[in-house]
Amino acid sequence: MKKEKTTQAPFKVIWKRPDGFHGASPSDYTVVDISSHSRIWLHKTDQDNFPFRVSGGWQDEKATRKLNRLINLLRKPNKEWTEHLKDLFDDSRMDDGTNFLKTINDWLSEVKSSLKGDTWEVEIMSAAIEEVQRRVESLDSGFTL
Repeated sequence: MKKEKTTQAPFKVIWKRPDGFHGASPSDYTVVDISSHSRIWLHKTDQDNFPFRVSGGWQDEKATRKLNRLINLLRKPNKEWTEHLKDLFDDSRMDDGTNFLKTINDWLSEVKSSLKGDTWEVEIMSAAIEEVQRRVESLDSGFTL
């Protein structure tokens, strides 16, 4: 029997819980419902470094910022989603908006497969990433460049 080769992302993603993050207090956060039974605390000002951290590669800081900026859009209206994605698209080397959005969602799927933590942490992180993917997919038809 032939053994299937599995590939694992060269990084891991962890949740930086809101307990004392950079000396923060509860008033520094806002709570966002991401599913019928999950919520995530988002830092009101530090949207580059919170709530997740990507580690394990030479691009971990850039990936952390990219992921967290997308996660922090969960509390924002579609206009801000579109503006942010247009900025990302402009910085990319791609010339097709649909392929660009697919690339974003493919990367988010890779991120989702690299989540580390307690069962409940992974469940909440996964739900947050799935919601981001749904939002990106919902913008696909209205995403004009």
